[in-house]
Amino acid sequence: MKNIVLGLTLLIVAWSCNKESGKNTPDNVFYTCSMDPQVMEKKPGKCPICKMDLTKVIIDKNDMQSGLKLNNEQEQSANIKTLIISEGDLGREKTVNGRIVINENKRFKISSRVSGRIEKLYIKSLGETISKGVKLYDLYSEDLLVAQREYLIAIEKSKEFSGSELDYIQLADGAKNKLILWGMNENQIKSLINKKELSNTVTIYSPYKGVVTSVNKREGDYVMDGDVVFETADLSTLWVEAELYAGEVNEFDVNDPVAIKIIGFPGKIWNSRIDFFAPQLQTQSKVNLVRAEISNTDMSLRPGMQANIVLKENTKKALFLPLNAILQDSKGATVWIKEKDGSYHSRMVITGIESNDNIEIRSGIEAGEEVVINGAYLLNSEYIFKKGTNPMAGHDMSNM
Repeated sequence: MKNIVLGLTLLIVAWSCNKESGKNTPDNVFYTCSMDPQVMEKKPGKCPICKMDLTKVIIDKNDMQSGLKLNNEQEQSANIKTLIISEGDLGREKTVNGRIVINENKRFKISSRVSGRIEKLYIKSLGETISKGVKLYDLYSEDLLVAQREYLIAIEKSKEFSGSELDYIQLADGAKNKLILWGMNENQIKSLINKKELSNTVTIYSPYKGVVTSVNKREGDYVMDGDVVFETADLSTLWVEAELYAGEVNEFDVNDPVAIKIIGFPGKIWNSRIDFFAPQLQTQSKVNLVRAEISNTDMSLRPGMQANIVLKENTKKALFLPLNAILQDSKGATVWIKEKDGSYHSRMVITGIESNDNIEIRSGIEAGEEVVINGAYLLNSEYIFKKGTNPMAGHDMSNM
């Protein structure tokens, strides 16, 4: 019986000693794993990840405050990249599919101004690019022949009867205006006066530049006053149209900024603004049309191309970083700052909204500071491995 009591007493004493020894473990002593340095324990044992024996590490508290220093070779091997943080536009974004269409404000019809027959077409194919003043077609017109004859007679009479009660100069001006209205230009009229010969056919020139989208007449066709011969479109500016569901329309307004990405132009962005919302929903799909205008001066874009429109909601000026720069854990969010002396220090930050792989920084760092945007996880692991403690251990969370 005495032996049993003695054994129990020794066990109790041993347990008490072990308990007290755990309590008295110094704050600067940790047990970590060389393979998994994020494992930090206050007593020896096995690594819960790789099952290797934990290694005892004694931390110099003064060294904990000195930050982490890497040489150039270490920075390159770790692919450390930094960014000087500055203010920029940030807001919630929504990406919708769209397509490029012709700017209807730049679509034109070229109509005949007088009745006649088309003798020759100079432009016959769709898609041809024309400039202002290029030849379109030759027109034979009895009405134009009569108007030319009237003009020549009025010119001659104005010279012969300059003092007559009948104002032939006014008659000549009226006849000239008729020729201009019916399609003749100043050079053609001057040639008529100089040669004093009637032209059986009159060449009609384009009043617009652009791309031919329709050829409605052929050689030998008769045209009446007002008949459309050509349809053209100026493609120097284009529209990008997309569709929004009814519930999404109120999230955006006219003049809100948009970023447009065209399929086939990787990495290139066209910046524009919403300039139109359709006043009613499309009856078939119950969606609303939204539109923006983009420049196409180099003529690289074509109507029908597919596009992605990034609509930006509630854009504001803010500090923001790529999401990769932020380390998140149960204690909060931290970033790594590169100081002027080349050392790296972790800093706790308060984050805000996320947008397009970026995240708003509301407090913790200021504009002009150099922040690690690639390699933050490696710095964190290196710090733990070298110092044996989490870099967050020294942060004062109460002030955030």
